[in-house]
Amino acid sequence: MPLSMSVGHCYREPRLDPPSASTHPLPSALSNLGSDLPNELLNAIFDHLSQDALSRVALVSRRWRDIAERLLYTAIVIDEVLPRTSPGGALKGTQTTMPTVPAATLRCCETLSSRPHLTEYVRRFHMRWQTDAVESPALLLLIAQNVLGTLVPTLVHLDELELAFGLAEHIPALLVPSPSDSGGVATATAFLLRPFRLPSLRTLALRGIGGEPPEHVLRDHPALQHLRLGDYRKPLRLRPTDVPHLRTFCGHPVAAASVLPGRPVQALGLVGCESATERDLACIAAGSLPLRSLDLSAMSVTLTLLRNLSRHLSHVEWLRVRLALRHTLHYALPGIRLLTVLTTVLAAFYNLRSLDLSPTSAAVATCDGQNAVEEHHLCMVWMGACPSLRRVIFPSRTGWSLSETGTWISDTSGSRARCYLATPVRPR
Repeated sequence: MPLSMSVGHCYREPRLDPPSASTHPLPSALSNLGSDLPNELLNAIFDHLSQDALSRVALVSRRWRDIAERLLYTAIVIDEVLPRTSPGGALKGTQTTMPTVPAATLRCCETLSSRPHLTEYVRRFHMRWQTDAVESPALLLLIAQNVLGTLVPTLVHLDELELAFGLAEHIPALLVPSPSDSGGVATATAFLLRPFRLPSLRTLALRGIGGEPPEHVLRDHPALQHLRLGDYRKPLRLRPTDVPHLRTFCGHPVAAASVLPGRPVQALGLVGCESATERDLACIAAGSLPLRSLDLSAMSVTLTLLRNLSRHLSHVEWLRVRLALRHTLHYALPGIRLLTVLTTVLAAFYNLRSLDLSPTSAAVATCDGQNAVEEHHLCMVWMGACPSLRRVIFPSRTGWSLSETGTWISDTSGSRARCYLATPVRPR
């Protein structure tokens, strides 16, 4: 029973029991198909098949099933939208409704527990719940605890782990006082994230769990390279020797300020607020290597915040921004001309090569023809202030690139509009 790599609420698990020879006889030529091929060659062939095709291939023989299972279980991605109540409705003969449960998650747990050899194949494990309107968060919390305490530790070869349960707002009301702690309330992190060690883990993403930052999990995974903490708004109490190889981080500015100092993080994503203190920004800039990539698409960025960032992170080469138009830009300027106020800020990013404004509201756009003209003009103005700039993506989702001849070329399909510089510039 292989688990589909992407399962939803209506997921139906396929059967892998080999067909009976009496009811589904196969021609002798087909029954011997591929019997002389080595496993390595079959694996290379199966690697090009879809998940549905792999599920069917696994029915042919035990040998093919073993090879197909390795590919099917390499990545498990469960993305469930949980309704307010179970789709089964009320219990028979009563007015009581069934509590909602993550059906695909439970099937995954059942399959991996009943066939433990499959856990050795899993390299990527992503589990995401959308739980905004559920009426039974206590049951979901129990299932999440079972996943974290029982299933995850068995995935010993896991390289990438993402857990997004959507339970953060429910957890404070669900946690009960601990009798061994003088009536104190156990933290959600201690309740859900029990200690586990996955030696191969390189990527960890946690969201919707709430509670205190998971310092104990990070200490047990020194090889971690990529970390995303979606809803932790407190500093992490890390030792200098914790996660020494971290390369990318995404989280709240307060958390980032406690993680980046002394670590080789070169790609940063900030979430959750419209401001960051000078102290936090100074700590963020204190990594052992300069930041090269800054993603601000998950927060509304004011001109003041962008200016503060430019003072501390002026060496950024790739910048992605979602501008807070109502606070940042002056509406006396029509259409895309609102973006001209960025010129002085961009001048401070002396290494900037790529500017992505696509997360910004497209309300700044005008009609197609006029918008293209304004985008042409802004490309030249911004490169005049920031000579290293080579790529711009506007809120209209139109991208512009500087060619080797010093020509700004639009990515717009159909017509390749161009803007020629008075003096061609050779890219560095």
